[in-house]
Amino acid sequence: MTELKAIKIKQLGLTALGKEPADLIINGGKVLNVYTGELLENQVVICGDRIAYVGPEAVFPAGPQTKTIDVHGQVIIPGFIDGHIHMEALMKVTEFIKLSLPCGTTSVITECTAPSNALGQEGFKLFVAMAHNQPQRFYFTAPTITYLCSNQGSGHKALQVKDMIDILDLPEVVGMGEVYWPSLVGDPDQGLYEIIEAALDRKKTVEGHGAGARNQKLAAMAAQGVGSCHEPVTAEEVRDRLRLGLTTMIREGSVRRELQEVLGPLIEMDLDLRRAVLVSDGVWPDSLLNDGHMDFIVQKAINLGLEPVKAIQMATLNTAEHFNLDHDLGGIAPGKLADMVVIPDLRTIKPQLVICGGRVVAKEGKLVAGLHEPDYPQEAYHCLNVPAATPGIFRIEAGSGSRAAVRVIELVTDIVNKEASITLPVENGVVITANEINVCKVAVIERYRGTGQRAVGLIRGYGLRHGAVASSFSFDEGNMVVIGTNDKDMAAAVNRLRELQGGLVFIQKGRAVKEIPLPIFGAVSEMDGLDVSEKFKDFVLSLQEAGCQGQNPLLTLFTIPFTVIPSIRLLIKGYWLSRERRVANVLIGMEP
Repeated sequence: MTELKAIKIKQLGLTALGKEPADLIINGGKVLNVYTGELLENQVVICGDRIAYVGPEAVFPAGPQTKTIDVHGQVIIPGFIDGHIHMEALMKVTEFIKLSLPCGTTSVITECTAPSNALGQEGFKLFVAMAHNQPQRFYFTAPTITYLCSNQGSGHKALQVKDMIDILDLPEVVGMGEVYWPSLVGDPDQGLYEIIEAALDRKKTVEGHGAGARNQKLAAMAAQGVGSCHEPVTAEEVRDRLRLGLTTMIREGSVRRELQEVLGPLIEMDLDLRRAVLVSDGVWPDSLLNDGHMDFIVQKAINLGLEPVKAIQMATLNTAEHFNLDHDLGGIAPGKLADMVVIPDLRTIKPQLVICGGRVVAKEGKLVAGLHEPDYPQEAYHCLNVPAATPGIFRIEAGSGSRAAVRVIELVTDIVNKEASITLPVENGVVITANEINVCKVAVIERYRGTGQRAVGLIRGYGLRHGAVASSFSFDEGNMVVIGTNDKDMAAAVNRLRELQGGLVFIQKGRAVKEIPLPIFGAVSEMDGLDVSEKFKDFVLSLQEAGCQGQNPLLTLFTIPFTVIPSIRLLIKGYWLSRERRVANVLIGMEP
């Protein structure tokens, strides 16, 4: 123990005894004790960034720096923790804080794929540095997805096993990012075992992605060191994971919303939910602005019938315990970090006051703390290395014959699809889609090394009637994705993204009618968070007006290369049939 830490511990004890003045005293509140489930009329006394005393009102000396707050019978709960989020893309860290922290989310544990895909280990460390000295706490998981994609040949600077172990040694890193279960069970990656061993040796978690895994496959994932899963979509799947001792995360965010489906039946099961956790799995700018963050999730859980104390435990203590952070976070008790939220009552999750590290950081939905605005180095602005596009690169060559049988990605929901086959006309050896109803071309283009490698496929059910939409940000490999009704607009979309060095564009007749620049890592906006939120909302509305049928057409775009969700995806090497775990050609009967 360092001398500084020893002095701080001594000071906490003296403050608790009333022998030294406190920095902050909170009177008049009812404190939720998440350890016992009790609501107690307690005083909270803070020394520096930690809690010195929680208990019946007592006399504490006031010093020149002492501040006192009376919360008038309101309820004080621990600061919320989002235990699984992807917040490294779309908006800057500081803009995320502006929208998230006033919602009572004092800590986030984030995956970090986009910076790592773009710049390898350096990109990961750069993103970690962006979160230093901020009024909101950030913890990170080592970028397993980037490692897996690096092994597939994608990424500007591939991550090796040693890089991942070096990342695990960083103090801000609390675990290993989500491991796709087929990488362990269906098609084992030997390097993953070394990384998992390193994480467990360091007492850090191994996060799991068990979508579709059950029985022996789910057990095998858990047996190999995975400690959590955020992919259950039914109450039965939640129960099955809890039975295996997995921390089971129930999502309500921009990518998936499971609370409505899961909570009613789960409550009827009357299970012990101490290993259940509420998370977002990602909340996009427009949702963050319009709905909120963990406050929205906890409130919805309560509205759906979950007992308020359980709901709050599932966003505080349960999360902290899973990530071995409960010595600091998750509850309001002496010695813990002073992260708290004041709400009107246990059933009204409307943050009136947010305290993080003993400082008031937000009041009545407004950020009052200062932010550390970091500078991004130049290499972060040059992460889109794609050759200029011509319409010809989107042709699907079919050889001789007047018609061709082709594979199609057929949408079931915005994110779920199935493999289908259709027959299309062929002219001059090229497949023609122009007159087909609700069939668009889709392309994925390698964007890091300038190889020009790409794959072109077909998608049915997207609904776009004219033009093309493209993104430099996508899930997993993070390569560029384009969906269009004609080759010219698809090429124009690629070329506009090259000019922007990343972003989202909607092209009609060769002209960008909507765009959102994302120049940092080719995935992050420089704009104010409110502007990004409004632009996202406007962009989606424009796509829907142009015929896109889903609630979230951008989600479809982003998840075209998302390999672990059934059943057919598109990578730069061709169609990926996820259940069969093999690459296939757009032309049926032809191997890639």
